[in-house]
Amino acid sequence: MIVIAHRGANRFAPQNTLHAFKKAVELNSDGVETDVHVTKDGHLVLCHNGTVDKTSNGKGKISDMSLRDLRNFDFGSWFGSKFKNTPIPTLDEFLQSVENTALSVLDIELKQQKDDNLDFVEKVIAKVRDYGLESKLFISSFDYKILEKVKQIDSKIQTGYLYPAMGDIVKRKLCAPINIAKKYNIDFLLPHHGYVSKKLIEKAHSAGMRVGVWTVNKIEAVEKFLDWGVDQIITDVPDIIKNKIESI
Repeated sequence: MIVIAHRGANRFAPQNTLHAFKKAVELNSDGVETDVHVTKDGHLVLCHNGTVDKTSNGKGKISDMSLRDLRNFDFGSWFGSKFKNTPIPTLDEFLQSVENTALSVLDIELKQQKDDNLDFVEKVIAKVRDYGLESKLFISSFDYKILEKVKQIDSKIQTGYLYPAMGDIVKRKLCAPINIAKKYNIDFLLPHHGYVSKKLIEKAHSAGMRVGVWTVNKIEAVEKFLDWGVDQIITDVPDIIKNKIESI
C-alpha cells in the first residue's frame, strides 16, 4: 500500500510548503500530495484553497494576484513562529526540492480554473518533465475534464478521480464515479474514506482500476483497508500509518 503525505507532513509544518514536503521525505512517506493554482501572471503555485485567507496573513484569490503579490504574504506564522515568513512555493521550487529524494509518487491535484481553461494542465506536465520526474507524476482532480486532458497529452501519466462524500455525481447511478473513470481511462478512483466498501474496491479492481482513499488518519482504518485491498492511502499522519503497515 502506497502512503501519500497529504499537503506534505502537515502536522509537523505548514501545509503545502517546502518545510512540509521536506518533513514528509524525512518520515519516509512513499509520496506527497499538493495542489496547484495559477496566479494572475501565469505562475504555478502551491496552495490548497483558491484563496490565501486560511494559510497566510493575506487575503484574496490567487488568480487575482501576481506571484510578486503572493510573495509578500507569510504562509508559515499561522502554524508556528519558527515558520515565520515562509513564502508560498512555486511548482518549480517544489520539484527542485523533491527531485533527488526517494519519493515514488508526486500527487499533484489540479483545480478547476476560471472559464474552465485547461491550458495550465500542459504547463504542469511540462514542468514535471523538465525535472525528469514524469515517471513519478500522479495527477488527481475532482474535475474529470482535467483528467481527460492529461490523458490526451500523455496517456502514460497516472490519473486519479477524486470525488466527495456526497453530491449528485455520487447519487446518480449513470454518473457513478466508476463509470466516469471507465469513460475517461482514469487509473485510480479516489473516494473519501467514509464512502469506501470492499465491494467498491473489488468492482474497481475488476475493471482494471486501483483505489486510493482520502484522508485516512485513524489507525483502526488501516487494517480494514489493507484487508480490502486498498492500493493507496492519503493521510495527514504518514509516519503513523507507515509504522502501522510495517508492523502488520
